[in-house]
Amino acid sequence: MPRKPLDLNPRAVARPAVSRWDLPERRYRPELHGLRGLAIAGVVLFHLFGAGRVSGGIDIFLAISGFLFTAMLLREVGTTGRIDLIRYLARLARRILAPAALVIAVTTLGGLLLLPLTQHAQLLTEARASLLYFENIELIRSQLSYEAAGAETSPFQHFWSLSVQGQFYLVWPVVALLAVWLARRTRFSLTVTMASLIGLLMAASLTTAIVVQQQNQQEAYLLTQARIWELGFGGLMALIGARLVLPARLRTLAGWLGLALVVSCGFVLDGAALFPGPWALWPLAGIALIFASSSPGESDRNPVHRGTAAGLLARAPFTRLGDIAYGLFLWHWPLLIFTLEFRDAPALSLVDAAILLAVSLLLGWLTFRFVEEPLARARRSPERPARKAGLVTLSLAAGTLVIGGVTTTTYVQMTTAPQEDGMAMAGVDRLLYPGADIIQADESALDVEFYPELGGISRRVPEYARTDCHQPTGDQPGTGEVLVCEDAAQPQEPAQTIMLAGGSHAGHWHNAWIILAEKHNWEVLVSTKGGCVFRANDPAETSTCDDWNDQFPEVLAEREPDLVVTPGTAIPRENGNEEIHHGAQERWKQITDTGSHLLLMRGTPRTEENIPDCLADGGDELSCAPEFGKYADVDPLSQLNLPENTYILDLTEHFCPEQKCSAVIGNVLVYRDSHHLTNEYVETMVPHLERALQKSVPELFASQAS
Repeated sequence: MPRKPLDLNPRAVARPAVSRWDLPERRYRPELHGLRGLAIAGVVLFHLFGAGRVSGGIDIFLAISGFLFTAMLLREVGTTGRIDLIRYLARLARRILAPAALVIAVTTLGGLLLLPLTQHAQLLTEARASLLYFENIELIRSQLSYEAAGAETSPFQHFWSLSVQGQFYLVWPVVALLAVWLARRTRFSLTVTMASLIGLLMAASLTTAIVVQQQNQQEAYLLTQARIWELGFGGLMALIGARLVLPARLRTLAGWLGLALVVSCGFVLDGAALFPGPWALWPLAGIALIFASSSPGESDRNPVHRGTAAGLLARAPFTRLGDIAYGLFLWHWPLLIFTLEFRDAPALSLVDAAILLAVSLLLGWLTFRFVEEPLARARRSPERPARKAGLVTLSLAAGTLVIGGVTTTTYVQMTTAPQEDGMAMAGVDRLLYPGADIIQADESALDVEFYPELGGISRRVPEYARTDCHQPTGDQPGTGEVLVCEDAAQPQEPAQTIMLAGGSHAGHWHNAWIILAEKHNWEVLVSTKGGCVFRANDPAETSTCDDWNDQFPEVLAEREPDLVVTPGTAIPRENGNEEIHHGAQERWKQITDTGSHLLLMRGTPRTEENIPDCLADGGDELSCAPEFGKYADVDPLSQLNLPENTYILDLTEHFCPEQKCSAVIGNVLVYRDSHHLTNEYVETMVPHLERALQKSVPELFASQAS
């Protein structure tokens, strides 16, 4: 098959793009290879023994990747004016994709065997995201954070950094081609031109990191745009590092200082809270000092002096760790997560951690010996076999992607029953699945499997939550704006307009209000922001929830709903009892001052553990249920002097009959996670909600009575 290079200029093939002296030298740096081994070893050790602290090893890993690929790309495009796309992709496939695909396949199979059924859909989604190198984006989308590993943490979470690296590999060739194009037309040095472009990208990236950190640190940690500056740092080292030579008398001291910065990073800094902002310069400065401590004449044939930090890193065991670093990194995290799941423990014991370290080292060596080395030998073989090996790897990866995509789609379709007309219980036999009605029935629950199935339950959210009219949790820019979800079945002349407002605990009642609205000719609006309740602003720490609360009365005055419905109390997940949020009464008064009536619903139960996961692990409806003891003896709302036109509603008996909460009632699953109600159970609550409304808010039905 003929090559299809990316030509910068058709005439560029016949002559070099720039003079060869302007290109980064081709030089093996054994100390950087050893440093990569040390960095990855630090990541693994901190994950296993450091209670989730960040070692700074990932930042070093990214910088070294930037160093190696910037030099390689610039030599190729600077010499020929083009990039052989097939050869480039084949090289990437051999070096990074083949081992990753192996680990992804094994991890997926292990996850399907060890993880609860409720986590399988997300597992398959993340397997595909990891193989396609957008796991960091998937983690941001699904609101996962990079934190100390727990039994519910994703076994693919460590692929976020490999996704950043993979996205860099796709963008950087364009930067290199642009640098050559600009160098030819401006007559500037190629090194200066490329360094200038990298400098601009680094400035934009570091600014992004600082800005996003102030809004959402977890997102900043995972975001590619916030990490590009670290890769660019390594790129600058490749371009100008050789020209920045320290005096001989300072090199030894600089090298040891750099090594001290690298090793101390995880002990001194809280990287999870500070990176990838300016504090990431701590480990990156360490790399630069180690790099600068090697004199220009030193090479693998003329080894660096044993008394220097670079000399130490250029020898075993660090170079051996460098050999197996990639496989070691790939294997250690899923082993950690699966062990926690198997042990049902929040953390590893020292014995377990030591065993996992040994197993990870062994698997890393096996991956290097039987996957990476054979593919590397193919690269050093004549060109056609090397290209063939790369293409075979790409083909296998593509096949895995297709199979993974089909499997994910099929799995989600099989485990997530369709919701006809948006109603979750449409077509379900209510005699077998009475849900909340079983509490009033004479018979005990029938001996059938509860509905819906656990697979895919986390995806069965109310319809409004799937749209862009719902503001998500967090402080991302723009999420403090109050949005309103319109009623898809809005009557021409609604008898009443009801607005569900506040956090998601207002929104999870949506299906019940839709059913009542169809019966009584009501309009139902939704205005929510995840995790945001009506409360006083926090003067010590501003948030977009404060902005949302401040703006809500204006939107309310504009829309003029007859009734606003929101939770009045909250049941904590952790230790503590039922409470009313500080400043809530002032917010409620702001609502009624606009002319709308207000309905405060007593809070629904919460628990720390994901309830569907607990059931999937063999728990029963009582052992997996929230604690009733967190409720106050008397509804706190009934003890308050509430604003005029404010009503209260207590439906606790339908979640905790006879003061015992249950995860399954009337063969219907009550919760889709640790605290949100399922659409299915909410729909079985409709007659009970209607009767309670007729007693508490008779004005809702006044127009029908007349």
